[in-house]
Amino acid sequence: APNDQGHAEWGCEGTLISGADGTDIGTGAQNTIDIVAGCTTAGIAAKLCYDLVLGGYSDWYLPSKDELAKLYLNKAAIGGFVNIYYWSSSENNNYYACEQFFEVGNQYYYVKNYALYVRAVRSF
Repeated sequence: APNDQGHAEWGCEGTLISGADGTDIGTGAQNTIDIVAGCTTAGIAAKLCYDLVLGGYSDWYLPSKDELAKLYLNKAAIGGFVNIYYWSSSENNNYYACEQFFEVGNQYYYVKNYALYVRAVRSF
């Protein structure tokens, strides 16, 4: 997406979401499906992406850890990023999920109930 979808919690802190542990390129879409199925909290990062209709497309998703790293590497060409933390769809455990720090490129784990920035992607 050319712009952020806002900022939101990853969701369901304390709950392990079955299947949302993919980190490789190509796993973000399935992670997003698994998060939406396993966490019914309104307004979470994955749901913002899953529900997005933009440019005539409705197949947006929250990128995996490695997909988000590629976005960081290409942030100048893509544009619109804030030098702050963005959620990935890659869960670490019941309490943490992976995020990307867009100022310097490091990846960390944040508590799922923190509101971080969200950028939807799609495969093409």
